[in-house]
This record gives sequence, structure tokens and C-alpha cells, in this order.
Amino acid sequence: MCSSDLKIEAGKTEIHPVTFDVEAVVSAQCDMARPLAEKKDIDVAYEIGPGLEAVEQDQAKVQQILANLLSNAVKFTPGGGRVDVRARLDDTDPSRPEIILDVVDTGVGIAADEQQVIFEKFRQGRIFQKGDDAMTREVSGTGLGLSIVRELCRLLGGDVSLESQLGRGSRFTVRLPARLSDVRGAAGGGTLAAAG
Repeated sequence: MCSSDLKIEAGKTEIHPVTFDVEAVVSAQCDMARPLAEKKDIDVAYEIGPGLEAVEQDQAKVQQILANLLSNAVKFTPGGGRVDVRARLDDTDPSRPEIILDVVDTGVGIAADEQQVIFEKFRQGRIFQKGDDAMTREVSGTGLGLSIVRELCRLLGGDVSLESQLGRGSRFTVRLPARLSDVRGAAGGGTLAAAG
């Protein structure tokens, strides 16, 4: 567990809002995921909608959220698969526009009864592999990645959700305020405790 993860655990993570271009963050994280993806012959692509050129969020934490989701997507997608990142602005409520980030894979999928468990600390879903007679096996890892994603999303005033089907892949959707000042003003300060 790195020091930033420990700070989240203690509820003492500080928010550092900056104005940045979402495409630059998504592009950089996709580039970082590509070497491992290419070893497995997995295509990684992204698509960015308009209006995300100057959002006000904690760039480092958005990068960490995306890095964790991309890492999982590549890890749990068999060779020859695909991982797509899509970002768009939801401004249906103009007083609180939101960034929506989807990480979609053609991976092994997550059983319905495990779709909430995987967001808990130290928990991982069982992996069903084709050709293994539906045998399950554990995949290496700490089981912290998705719990950290959820805590970071909540810390930044948003959340993460999941849609998945076994054998068909998963879609993780992150919703974050496009203006962190909307959250900071409501919380009355610079340090927000992570919701648990």
C-alpha cells in the first residue's frame, strides 16, 4: 500500500484542484497501459467528447482512478480483446456539470452476485476462464484497486458504478463534478474525508 492509499484510509487526503484537459490525462494513461496490453494483443483506444478541455478537478487523483481501472481492464481481458476509454461532459444540470468516464473491456466479466463485493477492501471476484470448465481461479493482486477507485471518486464528489456480464466484459463508469469548487464549497474547506 503506498502512502497516498494510507492517507485515504485515515481520511486525511487533501484535494488539490487544478484546471486541466481531460484528453491529455486519458491519452497519457492509455499510453501507460499499452505496453502490457500489446503483450496480450489487446487494443486500447479512447474517445473524448467536447467540453472537457478545461475541467477543475484533482488531476493526480483522476489519473490514479483511471490508471487503476485501465490496469484491471487489461489484466482481466483475454488476448485479442479490447479496452476502450470514453469521456464526455454531462451538463444536463448546468449548475453542476459532470465528467463521465467509461472504461469498457471485452474481458471475462464479473458475476452479478460479486459486483458490489469487488469494491470492498481486500476482496476480488472469482475469475471464470473459458476452457477451464468454468473453474475459478484467483488472480494475483491485493484486492485494493477498486476500493481505492471508489474512495477517490467519493472524495472528489462523485462515484463509480459497474455493469458486467460473465464472458462478455465490463463497463466501469466514473462520474465526477467538472468543477471541484462545487464540492469544496459544500464541504467548507480544503480537506474532505473519504466517504466509506
